[in-house]
Amino acid sequence: MTMTLSKSAAPLALAGLLAMTLSACGGGGGGAAAGATPAPAPAATSFPVQQGLAYAFTHGLQSTLTVTGSTTNGSVTYPLTGTLTYTLGAVVNASFNGAAVQQATETISGSISGNGTTTPLTTSSQLYVNAQYTPVGSNESGSYCVGSSTGGYPATATAGQTGDIATFSCYADSSKRTLVSTQKISYVTTAGSDGNSLNFQMLSNIVDAGNKTLGSTSTTYSITAAGVSKLARLQLLEIVGGISITIDAQ
Repeated sequence: MTMTLSKSAAPLALAGLLAMTLSACGGGGGGAAAGATPAPAPAATSFPVQQGLAYAFTHGLQSTLTVTGSTTNGSVTYPLTGTLTYTLGAVVNASFNGAAVQQATETISGSISGNGTTTPLTTSSQLYVNAQYTPVGSNESGSYCVGSSTGGYPATATAGQTGDIATFSCYADSSKRTLVSTQKISYVTTAGSDGNSLNFQMLSNIVDAGNKTLGSTSTTYSITAAGVSKLARLQLLEIVGGISITIDAQ
């Protein structure tokens, strides 16, 4: 049996893949005295998100994460374990919702074990971005999401920032006759644990047409001052038929 995550769990926010191209600032002044310990290079405080975004979409990205989590049905909860691999392909020219865009294929694959059973985990969708790599939509079976409000990504980011990225209306198909859900994506930044990297966390909340919560995602990228980024953590919550599924992959 294959577990296929619906769009309420497969993070549209993953369209915002970030790599960072800032090199650490060097020290100034003359050389250190003989035998003295050199002062450490100052930590970077600002990270060029837009530059990193362009790099990620043109080069692609892949990360493998370890999964923990749980599934709850009424008063019964089972722990979940496993692994997943997230892959983003490099963009190609395409059209979406009547406009010229760029398209990237996102896939999540792996396996989840719980209550004595191991099942494959898979999801795949087409992500669409504009020339600035801001997400404008996505498409997978049963979910055609169109950006109705796009705030975009900050040109640069420092720890402690927050902001809105985009809002999406998701329909059953490209006819856009049946609204299935609405997603709002925002971001929060925090300092990395090493003192010289940035955690860029994208938060997506999903509600159905009646404004009932379907789930949420949290996607965190660790961005170093040397221009290296990786998918550090992926958290998912999905509620289906009264059953709650949580996944924490890092």
